[in-house]
Amino acid sequence: MDCHDSAHRAQESELAALRARLSELEQIERELRAELRRVYRMHEAAPYLISVDEPVEQRRLYENRSLAGELGYATDDAAFSGLDAFVKLAHPDDQARAREQQRRAQEGPASDTAGLAYRLRRADGSWGWFTRRDIRLDADAAGRARQVMSVVQDVTAQMESEAELRRQAEDGAVSKRLVENALDGITMTTLTGVVTYANLAFKAMSGFADGGVGRPLADFYAPEDFAQLANVAMPALAKEGAWRGVLRILRPDGSSWMGQLSAFALVGPTGEQTGFAAFFRDITEQLRYEQETLAQVQLIQSQQAALRELGTPLIPIADGVIAMPLVGTIDRERAQQILETLLNALGEKQAAVAILDITGVKTVDAEVAAALVRVAQAARLLGAEVVLTGIRPVVAQALVELGTEMRGLVTCGTLQSGIAYALSRKARPLPA
Repeated sequence: MDCHDSAHRAQESELAALRARLSELEQIERELRAELRRVYRMHEAAPYLISVDEPVEQRRLYENRSLAGELGYATDDAAFSGLDAFVKLAHPDDQARAREQQRRAQEGPASDTAGLAYRLRRADGSWGWFTRRDIRLDADAAGRARQVMSVVQDVTAQMESEAELRRQAEDGAVSKRLVENALDGITMTTLTGVVTYANLAFKAMSGFADGGVGRPLADFYAPEDFAQLANVAMPALAKEGAWRGVLRILRPDGSSWMGQLSAFALVGPTGEQTGFAAFFRDITEQLRYEQETLAQVQLIQSQQAALRELGTPLIPIADGVIAMPLVGTIDRERAQQILETLLNALGEKQAAVAILDITGVKTVDAEVAAALVRVAQAARLLGAEVVLTGIRPVVAQALVELGTEMRGLVTCGTLQSGIAYALSRKARPLPA
């Protein structure tokens, strides 16, 4: 009886131990399942796609999301199902690399393959950049992959951001080269007026070469010119943000050059001024050319005035008789000059008769004829008489065809006959 009881107690103890172990195993199983659910949830929420495949059996054991669905296709679209969907959707230029990566994951060494980027076609026809990394989980005795885990991530935004950064860097490099090699001088200064940058053109035109950077603006100007910069340009830059003008700039060797400035304020992200930039153009030769051109224009104008005086000469014939031989073309301006010259001479010389000889006038049109009539009428107001000589047959015909009213004008064929008429008339009073 004692032996039986002892064996029974032993069996109960073993049974209790088995129950305790079973309970422990069940708890472990529950924890493992909970952990597996957490892992699944993490995989489902991951920003990348995870799939586990059996290449030999050509079947997919697990995927957190469908690659086709991620690209906008129907998740059950047979065209993009299977283990080679990544290759089917790849850009034609990337398919060879995608296929080679897949082959290496299934047949190559058992190490992880590096993540490579490919373009995949979305359902809307656009292309997105994706990286894929294949990890061999198991292999058979022949070394063939039995299970492969693939991790695919959409890196389109990253690739576009990197491309934009590269573009900005390239644009920045181009802009820097443009500024550095611009024909105009370009500088940047601090708010206190210290040069922080000078391009090649400014280094050359200023004469400071590389020694200009780090110098205060006062080193670049004569005192009176720096005073203009400090009193006019700098306040305008501080208030309005820009200034344009011309300043004389001093070189280290004492020579100077005239610089046309276009300056503006540099502004920080919050709108505060951080410094100034300026474009310089050496206009020394331009100003010299303009001055020389102005001098030439003034000389030409004075020569033209002298020629006009020579073109309307006054010749005293006798007491009270003057003659003005006209040569060349008579336009509106010259007709006015003839009128003014003749009236002044009539007043100064107290002449009673003025002879206008048009033998050398090329063309007599309506405007010239009207001018001659105005001269005659003005002369009569001063008590003088105008005699028109040198009327050639072609001129007489032109005057008749024009129908010009020649009242107030005495006409003679030649200058000699005009002089004879004037000498005979100078002592007689003019008719009313």
